[in-house]
Amino acid sequence: MAPPKTFSASKLYISLGDGGSPEVFSEPCGITTHGLTLSKDTTDIVVPDCANPDLPAWTERAVRSLRGEATGSGILAAAAWPVWRAAFESTASVTCRIGINAPPIDNGGYYGGEMHLTALAITGELGNKIQVAVTLISDGVLTWVPAP
Repeated sequence: MAPPKTFSASKLYISLGDGGSPEVFSEPCGITTHGLTLSKDTTDIVVPDCANPDLPAWTERAVRSLRGEATGSGILAAAAWPVWRAAFESTASVTCRIGINAPPIDNGGYYGGEMHLTALAITGELGNKIQVAVTLISDGVLTWVPAP
């Protein structure tokens, strides 16, 4: 049996758009841990057995909504602080890309769309560097865009 192909964690990234036209995307420096969670909100529907109503009914689920959440953490780089602060202070969402730069996983690509920076945490411990943690929540559709 051959071992599976794996990839460096640096192949997963979060980049933010600058709002320009054309929009330019960059990864704020210092983020060393990246995450993406895609989830569904469902509604339970109990469906009885019409042929035998005395049997336990099965629960079916209908999808009500989809959601994406990106997280990142690491060292707070001086150049990244104004980017994170502006994204948090804005009431508008930011165009983001959360991607995998690692062919042959879907040949690489990214989820792109509007997101709100909903949490910005900075922490410091004496003798260490200031740390940052961010959470971005989708604001509408996130679309998978395969690498060219």
